Amino acid sequence: MGVLHRLKPGIFALAGARTDNTSIELIAACRSLGAVVSHESAAQIHGLDRWLHIKPSVSVVHRTTNRFPGIRVHQLTDLIDDHIQAIDEVPVTTPERTVIDLSAVLAEQRLERIVDQGLAAKKLNLEALSDMFDLLARKGKPGVRRMRSILLKRSPGLDAPTTELERRLLDVVRRAGLPEPQAQHTPPWLVPTNGRVDFAYPKHNLVIEGDSRRWHTLLNSFEIDRLRDNAAQLAGWRVLRFTWQEITENPERVVSTIRLALLS
Repeated sequence: MGVLHRLKPGIFALAGARTDNTSIELIAACRSLGAVVSHESAAQIHGLDRWLHIKPSVSVVHRTTNRFPGIRVHQLTDLIDDHIQAIDEVPVTTPERTVIDLSAVLAEQRLERIVDQGLAAKKLNLEALSDMFDLLARKGKPGVRRMRSILLKRSPGLDAPTTELERRLLDVVRRAGLPEPQAQHTPPWLVPTNGRVDFAYPKHNLVIEGDSRRWHTLLNSFEIDRLRDNAAQLAGWRVLRFTWQEITENPERVVSTIRLALLS
């Protein structure tokens, strides 16, 4: 028989076994409480959120008080089997259920980032997320208003921003109350090459691109962008390009430029 070592109150491991604190704590809590890994811990497992958290999170469906050393224990009375999947034999809330649960504990800006990055990485499905919200939303449930606001800004078929630069540019547009542009749009003049632009207002024949210094230091990329811009002008479209510095340090000028372009 192996020798058990006490890692902390209520948690033991065989000698020589891997003792990654967070993993061991989550497994022990799930087995002891009949719990499911959820919230921030589930987001990390699914690759939706990379932030480190002081306390791992699990959820139980019981109304009675549940405690476990070093673990934040949530109560989810609406958690059902369809919202749980096994990862390495550990029960974890599904990506869509995880995001709905996070809406109760995270600020909207951070939640938006998780949603957009999850959609861009194909780790979230917008239709499935909306269905999950419709199923769980009820008056008084924490996070409902926040999650509804995020979903209303997005529609089926929307491609989420795929880079941090694009995400920040979209944040600037949304915070200014400008109309929502189409992300990863393929304008008619780029169809032959299957090309896409970061954002577009098709009704205004307007393209908005984020210029990444790291990307555009490549000479070939610079040349390709010039060819794309020329094709846009020949087709009667305008192209606005904004650098990282403009977007992060002078968002007011970015907003003013886009607003004038939409009015002209």
